[in-house]
Amino acid sequence: MQLSKHDFYVLVEGHPNSPELAFFTQAIQKIVDLNGLSNIYPNIVEVGSSSSFNAFAKLGYHHSKIHQSIPVLAIADSDYRTNLNKQSAPHQQFIAEKKPKILYWARHEWENYLLEETDFMANWINQIPMNVNSLPKIKIYRKADKQANKLILDDGLKKYFQNSIKVEYWECLKFNLAVQIKKYPTVAKPADFDNQTLTEIKAWFLNQTTKSEAVVKLKQRADNLFDEIMTELPWGTWLTQPLIIQFELAKKRFRGKEAFSNLCQFIQQSYGIHNLDKDVLIIETLKHLTTNTSSLIFRDLQDLLLPEFIKLED
Repeated sequence: MQLSKHDFYVLVEGHPNSPELAFFTQAIQKIVDLNGLSNIYPNIVEVGSSSSFNAFAKLGYHHSKIHQSIPVLAIADSDYRTNLNKQSAPHQQFIAEKKPKILYWARHEWENYLLEETDFMANWINQIPMNVNSLPKIKIYRKADKQANKLILDDGLKKYFQNSIKVEYWECLKFNLAVQIKKYPTVAKPADFDNQTLTEIKAWFLNQTTKSEAVVKLKQRADNLFDEIMTELPWGTWLTQPLIIQFELAKKRFRGKEAFSNLCQFIQQSYGIHNLDKDVLIIETLKHLTTNTSSLIFRDLQDLLLPEFIKLED
């Protein structure tokens, strides 16, 4: 982490040298340049998990004069947080406590934005050469002469979501229990969860929130947390009628990392692509997004950061 008294620190989840770090760095610099923010010198730092935000924020406050008036910023996954769990505090409170102001992606996590790029992926697939004897050895090639298109990839992704609703629902309940508990202890899944009714699941959920014998002390939880979860997404309908899932909503709110991995497997199997893994597909898609300021990820990133940057300019 390079430190400067003039830098505006933006912390992101992930590991140094991950392909998304270069994308975030270039995209955020474009936001600064396109909006004429001459006093902003963004320093983008990947810190591993969000549990490291506070430690890295303290370094930013210590080394940068800018953060005497504007908090260090951190961009975090929304995960399955309800809107009430994304509420913020006044700037001066973050500065006084040397904590970052956390901004949440408008989607589950940044990988969800990759799911919107199936048109690009299809065009990229169609440019992968076939494995023929006349070609020199190449690392990635197709074994099947089949044209890809956005509709095919989206259909594969939609079927994945339809088959994953119960898993996603469990992950949502588990997250909203665990996120309220210090140190994220494991929440045990009921043995008969897949066969329980929503009434039985609600009773189990409410019992978890009131346990006094828990090894780790529970934080205060909203009494209507379960109802909030059921309201934010139409779980009741989706669980009984998975085929009517709203595809666009699932792309935003289900786990993007797992969905992207499944999409990569679908591409491998459908088009017989040799040596394709998700990291290759991520890198190629991010290359495309780096030059596209009209993309959803760029626009959402700008919506997150620009109001904070403008406060410093003012």
